[in-house]
Amino acid sequence: MLPKSADVVVIGGGVLGTSAAFHLSAAGQKNVVVLDRGAIASGTTPFAAGQTGYLTCDRLALKFGAYNVDFFSHFEKHTGHAIDFQQSGSLRVALTDKYKDDLESRIQAAAEIGHEVQILSHQVAKSRVPLFDPPSGCQILSVPKDGYVEPKSVAVAYASGACDRGATIHTRTNVSGLEIHDGRVKAVQTDQGVIETDWVVLAAGAWTRQFGQRLGLNLRTVPVRHQAFDTAPIKGVKTNQPIVRITEPQVYVRQEAGGLLVGGYGYQPRTFDMNDFPEDFEIPALAADQAYYQELRAAATAFFPALTDAVVVRERRGLPTISPDGRLLVSETREINGLIIVSGCAVGGVDRSPGTGRLVADIITGRDPWFPLEGLTVDRFGDEFANDGELRERCQEIYAHHYHEIY
Repeated sequence: MLPKSADVVVIGGGVLGTSAAFHLSAAGQKNVVVLDRGAIASGTTPFAAGQTGYLTCDRLALKFGAYNVDFFSHFEKHTGHAIDFQQSGSLRVALTDKYKDDLESRIQAAAEIGHEVQILSHQVAKSRVPLFDPPSGCQILSVPKDGYVEPKSVAVAYASGACDRGATIHTRTNVSGLEIHDGRVKAVQTDQGVIETDWVVLAAGAWTRQFGQRLGLNLRTVPVRHQAFDTAPIKGVKTNQPIVRITEPQVYVRQEAGGLLVGGYGYQPRTFDMNDFPEDFEIPALAADQAYYQELRAAATAFFPALTDAVVVRERRGLPTISPDGRLLVSETREINGLIIVSGCAVGGVDRSPGTGRLVADIITGRDPWFPLEGLTVDRFGDEFANDGELRERCQEIYAHHYHEIY
């Protein structure tokens, strides 16, 4: 049964919503309620690759990413719940002079925060990833602190940690709107009753922009289809092999259950308007773009020839959200006090979840934010990208090149 009131209501039980609930509860908020129309982590979260990748030349983003990877390294200590964080490291492969220079910049960035990275020979890289066939002339950077997790387990662990600290979770609960008086949140309307509250965290994944439209908001974030696939076990795959990230074709490959998980950016980018889907649409029903899979497989096979005859046993696809600058949206809105938007995960919701949840807790509890909020505010775009077509075109462009800049 729904409570009549709450200190904070979190809309969305994915990895960002559950992280917000956990961090709020850990900060002393005793009456936190999480609502989701499905089960916990039933949207895009379980289809993610769950990879952490933090080493960027952007010093602010580097600070954010380094915090996240450290959190995952000590996840059980923070939350009380263990996850299987495979800190296998990663190999970042550059084929051209532009991205070889980028590797040098990343080496400098790592040195500034005291992290050890190194350029590997082709022979050493192949010893770590036997099925990898590095082309002549490429450079390979080893980043030991990178890793990956099973994504749904992260959301479940956050949710469990929040409940341990007094939060409550109500699944199969449809949120229809908010009650707003004098420009401030007063209550959340659901199909099971009304919850009075002064704070709402909107972390509804692909539905965040759609929900905001009901409130008269034009949020600059749209869902974009991202796809990956898993193969059956392949002889030669090592369980502890690092992730391989190949910059120019924007492909990543890691081990998964003895096979290979293959994903990538820039192939047939397409954004969506959730108003075009049936009201009962769920992410598992998202149709595949088979041309995307064909291009992705062809690009990856050039570096992993074993993929030629590999059997695909699982297709992954979801609708992560993208903003016009590829950064998160984490802030109150100018129009509605007490409403915090959490969106723009840029296909990295699991990776960014620790720092994002902590920021939400900082805002609501009045603590000094651990990370500068200026670049993450919902209103930072001003009048830009107010047109839906312009917004979607820009976000597709960001997705098409996102891997070059971030990972």
